[in-house]
Order: sequence, then C-alpha cells, then structure tokens
Amino acid sequence: MDFSIGDIVDAGEPRFISRWATDSDIVDLVRSLARQLPDKSIAAVLNRSGKLTGRGNSWTSNRVCSLRLHQGIAPYREGERADRGEVTIKEAAATLSLSPSTIWRMLCDGTLPAQQLCKGAPWIIRSQDLDRDDVRREAKARARASRRPLSHDPRQQNLDL
Repeated sequence: MDFSIGDIVDAGEPRFISRWATDSDIVDLVRSLARQLPDKSIAAVLNRSGKLTGRGNSWTSNRVCSLRLHQGIAPYREGERADRGEVTIKEAAATLSLSPSTIWRMLCDGTLPAQQLCKGAPWIIRSQDLDRDDVRREAKARARASRRPLSHDPRQQNLDL
C-alpha cells in the first residue's frame, strides 16, 4: 500500500503524513518554553539554539503561535511563573540582595539549584530554594566579599575587624 502526503495512517489514532512536520523534540521544547515565555521570546530561544521549522525556516512569533495552535499548547500567561513558585535571575538577585551576575555564578558552581530547558532559555529557579540555609549563607558570604575594594598594590594586606 502506498501512502502520499495527506493520507491517513491507521496506527491507533488518525495522523496525517506530512514532509513538513516539525520535529517532536522541538514541539516538546515549545511546550515547556510556553510555560515560561511569550511567543516572541520562544522564537528567539529557538533561533539561538539553531532549531528550524519543519520547512527549514527560522522561527518568528507567528510561527511559534501557529505551532502552538496546531499542537494544542496554551500560550504563556503573565504571572504563571510566579504562581508555580519560580523566579528569574533578576528576581532571585533582588531577593538575595545580590547582582544578577553573582546569582549566575552561584548557578554555574551549583550553589543555587536551577534548571535550564535548553541553551539560551531562561534559568528556572524555585523560590523555595532561595530560602535554604546553605543558599542564604553563600549569598551573605558573596555579598560581603563583593563589597571590599580591590587594592592595586600587591603588598597591601587585608585588615579583618
């Protein structure tokens, strides 16, 4: 039996065969990113990651929206992340009274647990992790260390009070 584009395959549930289908891993990634970002930002993440549409095009917010509609993926809702108890790097920095770059260093060395769905996607930090004793101790230590001015004289010694 020969199938052509648009024929229905009997494999449990009907599906259309299309040579322009977007890879399932990209659909799964969009499904996850849609809980974190609006369509325009999702398109930017996909393009930075080198992901292409089923037709080999770069991503735009309209193409992400179209994919979401075809796959039944709900759009991002402002405040959804906060409802789940997740914060951004900037929000974590404000909570711990540190700079965003210090938070990023804490993420990189594993002091602050977080996850990133793919390279270029935002870090997902659980707000409850910001209240952990070890994270608070490390934040306090880094805050003290960053407030000391650096000396240009290598013979200069620190005066600990």
